[in-house]
Amino acid sequence: MPGMLDKVAVSKRMCPVIFLIDTSGSMSYDNGSGQNPIGAVNAAIENTLPELISMNQKNADTEIKISVLSFDSEVNWITGETNLISPEDLKSQWQDLNAGGRTSMERAFKELNQKLSISHGFMQHASGSVAPVLFLLSDGEPTDNYKAGLQELKNNNWYKVAVKVAIGYGDSNDNILREFTGNVETVLHTNDPKELMKLIQFIAITSSRVASTGNKTISSEDSPSDDNSNDTDGNTANLADELKKQQSIITNVAVDDEF
Repeated sequence: MPGMLDKVAVSKRMCPVIFLIDTSGSMSYDNGSGQNPIGAVNAAIENTLPELISMNQKNADTEIKISVLSFDSEVNWITGETNLISPEDLKSQWQDLNAGGRTSMERAFKELNQKLSISHGFMQHASGSVAPVLFLLSDGEPTDNYKAGLQELKNNNWYKVAVKVAIGYGDSNDNILREFTGNVETVLHTNDPKELMKLIQFIAITSSRVASTGNKTISSEDSPSDDNSNDTDGNTANLADELKKQQSIITNVAVDDEF
């Protein structure tokens, strides 16, 4: 007969980490460095997942769950349209992304907005969740009306309290990325695919750590908790502060360096 301790389940707060990855045709271009940006993205995600798995194992209070949205001429939830998944599950099922088509950022924003919902999205089991991490990567101009999709996001309470970060590559319009994050300090840029790989790893791990160790939570879809309601950009500001502390690491990201 099972003992009482067998019935006790430790309830962890969920830390949602959602990647929005531009997979338009320009992401396949090699600028002469020997590696294209989509290859750097694939390598970065594969190298980041073991770190996120380790973070989950060490953190008794929160559990990172992931979703990946690719956007080109279409939008596609690489990790499925139903639930966020564990880093372990993503590691076991990961298949390299391919690049082609246009940059449908409006559709990506609208799709994200739909999923940032308790009633019909990824957040159905997120009562008491810490702030989600929203990570946007793009290398060019949107080919649709991104402002319409972004405005929908700005009305979403999960977006308001999210840790928002973006990386621009090559010819990306970083002003648009800053509109997405709402904070100039949480937008980084590179023109080198190998540096891009390192930046993705560093930012994904750092932003996940900032979110998963934070105390702020959201208790319902329509009404963020009192801790968040008067400071909706606070979680992104916390990441900005952390990136300032780590500026020397960011500045010196190099092909063979560890961070």
